[in-house]
Amino acid sequence: MKLICPNCGKPLSRTGRSAVCENRHCFDYAKSGYLNLLGPQKKDPGDNAEMVKARTAFLSTGAYAFLRETIRQMLESEPVQVFADLGCGEGYYTSACPGEEKYGFDLSRPAVNYAAKHDPSASYVIASIFHLPLPDESCDAAMTCFAPAAADEIHRILKPGGRFVFVQPAEDHLFELKQVLYDTPYQNTVTPPALPLKEESCTMIRNTFTADRTALHALFQMTPYAYHTSTDGIERLNRIGSLQITASFAVRLYRRESN
Repeated sequence: MKLICPNCGKPLSRTGRSAVCENRHCFDYAKSGYLNLLGPQKKDPGDNAEMVKARTAFLSTGAYAFLRETIRQMLESEPVQVFADLGCGEGYYTSACPGEEKYGFDLSRPAVNYAAKHDPSASYVIASIFHLPLPDESCDAAMTCFAPAAADEIHRILKPGGRFVFVQPAEDHLFELKQVLYDTPYQNTVTPPALPLKEESCTMIRNTFTADRTALHALFQMTPYAYHTSTDGIERLNRIGSLQITASFAVRLYRRESN
């Protein structure tokens, strides 16, 4: 196990249902198998249970399977022993990634709980991607999908020559849905993250899918649109039985240069 104590940085080892460091800092595993290294919180951070339920329902339709496959093929081009997904959510993309030892990190307890229950291929941990419980230069590859790029931590945990995949929505992603929700739909601004890594490629991928009423509402609930849409926009959405939608993504591949 590569995990380190978030308090003192010493290696963690599993003892029964707990992870313990040499300084006796102790963290318990949940029944589902995830490890909480964030500590007790007054309010659970990250996505709530409703957003997690909506996202798992939508992803089960296979509408984003082409993105999942693109990521898998990109990472499988070279051997991966240790892999980390930073902002793993429910583990949909984590589970498809290669790696003999895989870790998924997220702040959302409901998301990590779901991931731990449904994906035995990885170790899931509640932790901040800006304070990762991993040693320096411990990962062959890492990834972030639809979350901020924690530049310093990504550089720190990657081995020299290690790779990082960053996924963000492209300009026209979900544009047809925006046309329903907003009087003046807008395109996304796609800005590359500022990373101390060498960018090797940027692959633009797109696909169209038809969402029925159930999938359409799951998609709406899992996006920020659910919090920024007027009553009129929601009423227009409720009147639609199905909608053909564009899914498009920018998939960037970076590499930490050798020392």
